[in-house]
Amino acid sequence: MKKEESKRIIKAVVDTNVLVSGLFVQSGSIAVLMKLWAERGFHLITSEAILLELYCTLHKLTIQRHFNPSEEAIMEYLKTIRKTAIITQGLYQTDRVKKDPSDNKFLACAIEGKADYIVSGDKHLKEIKQFHGVQIVDARDFIESIQRKR
Repeated sequence: MKKEESKRIIKAVVDTNVLVSGLFVQSGSIAVLMKLWAERGFHLITSEAILLELYCTLHKLTIQRHFNPSEEAIMEYLKTIRKTAIITQGLYQTDRVKKDPSDNKFLACAIEGKADYIVSGDKHLKEIKQFHGVQIVDARDFIESIQRKR
């Protein structure tokens, strides 16, 4: 591996459920993932479609009842993501995931943003394992990949 390849920062699309958990969990793999992102251990790639889903999910009754995030906290989280992430334009589309078509936005974002990984706990995405060279892994495996490259 060339020196510049080993120093290149990994790019990853993080699915909505992981981003939601990242706002609330204080320990475990998701917390480590969020810390790595905050420390610029990887570039977050996202899209308007993913951000819209994140916004809507954070306003769901189950999330509101269990975690009670304020509108201010939600908007601050989204602002932080917008400020630090690479946001794709939504030019690419795919229909690879047939069982849950809403998951296709993560694949499309990854291809458009030239991501190395999609970080997800979603079974429909994890079943694919790899899409056009993009590895689909859970948070723990992603963290291990980053730590191996350091």
